[in-house]
Amino acid sequence: MSTPDTIWKAPVTVAEASDRIRAQAMALLAAREIPADSIEDYWREWETLQVAPNGDVRSFFPAVLLDEVGWLRNGEGYLRLPDGTRWVLASARIPREGALHDNTFLRRLHALLLEHRVLRRPHNSARTTVMLEADTLDVRHVFCTDCRAWCDLQADAEEADRTLGPWPGGGDWRPAPGRADD
Repeated sequence: MSTPDTIWKAPVTVAEASDRIRAQAMALLAAREIPADSIEDYWREWETLQVAPNGDVRSFFPAVLLDEVGWLRNGEGYLRLPDGTRWVLASARIPREGALHDNTFLRRLHALLLEHRVLRRPHNSARTTVMLEADTLDVRHVFCTDCRAWCDLQADAEEADRTLGPWPGGGDWRPAPGRADD
């Protein structure tokens, strides 16, 4: 079994370039447009908090947001920004974690997401954390919904490689030295 670092470090092949075009075509299939002023503002709406009757803070998500995020996660929807760009969630491109991908570009994307997740923890699943521009699927300019920030997945993978060392043989999680959550 290949480790994530061996996948993202491998040279890009002609087959992967072709697979990237296939993945871009998949991203264009999303039919439900969700207008948004910005990606940051859209995800900030998810942070709307409401105090429960017992005084505990709980998250409150309007039904329309739940529908929209379901469309994004299932690959049925995309965020349309005022500049005309379309943004899709990585989860709509990548099969379940642990499943083998027949698309080499998606394998590379998943490996980069795993590196980002281990470097920037705590994160949710590596397949759901980032939004990609549908037309380019550019891994160097993504919005991470957990970090609530713009990220460069390639740079994060390189930093994880420098600071955390190689992945254990075949493992799907690389522990970060000195972290209490390991």
